[in-house]
Amino acid sequence: MKHNFEERKQNRIDYAKEQAQKNRISAVRLNQSANDLASVIPMGQPILVGHHSEKSDRRYREKISNTFDQSRQAESKADYYQDKVAAIESNNAISSDDPQALQKIENKIDQLERLQEFMKSANKCVKKKDKEGFLKLAFATEAIWNTLNTPDFLDRLGYPSYRLTNNNANIRRLKLRRDELKKMEHVDSETIAYDGVKLVKNVEANRVQLIFEDIPSKPIREKLAKVYRFRWAPSEGAWQRHLNNSGIFEAKRFLEWFAENKG
Repeated sequence: MKHNFEERKQNRIDYAKEQAQKNRISAVRLNQSANDLASVIPMGQPILVGHHSEKSDRRYREKISNTFDQSRQAESKADYYQDKVAAIESNNAISSDDPQALQKIENKIDQLERLQEFMKSANKCVKKKDKEGFLKLAFATEAIWNTLNTPDFLDRLGYPSYRLTNNNANIRRLKLRRDELKKMEHVDSETIAYDGVKLVKNVEANRVQLIFEDIPSKPIREKLAKVYRFRWAPSEGAWQRHLNNSGIFEAKRFLEWFAENKG
């Protein structure tokens, strides 16, 4: 949440690192255990079919196989959590919980707008075969010029129209998100009591929350999660989702349903 964004991010990284190390150690231990078990069986020793030891021998060999499998599973888990550490650390997505979200979105919009202008100007230069003019553009290089003048699989030169269209769509999307974040800056924390439940606009946590007097029934909990997309947060003692127009709308929509169905 907004008030402890960096702390929560670091906690996720620390947890993933801890699990990676824990499973790596477990994998080594299990592999050694399986090797120790296998060392008891002479090299190349087959199962003595029909011998009184056949059943116990098969069980013993199955135990060895299962232990090796557990070692491989622990190694896979260690790799999974190690990848998770890298993913969290390298994630450039802008979270609404980030206190710097608005500034990051403004910077991203600026980058995309400059890219849009560059692509449009570059296409004009390619069309006119004006290499000199192209190289005067900011960010232009000889390598980019050569790439733009190499026909693609549809024999097109320059930046294809879909690149400009998609980039422009991203700019519009980010501007809408920026405008919503700006509106949320002017929202004050507020608690509204209803019959059996409180609606809380928690600005510090950046969440719209539903706090019940009593534990809601299973059907109500399922409705909250599956229909209205609220999640239970034990640390807050509340069902919640991000504080934005959509979250507030869904909270009110749920309260209307709750008033009609709580009985």
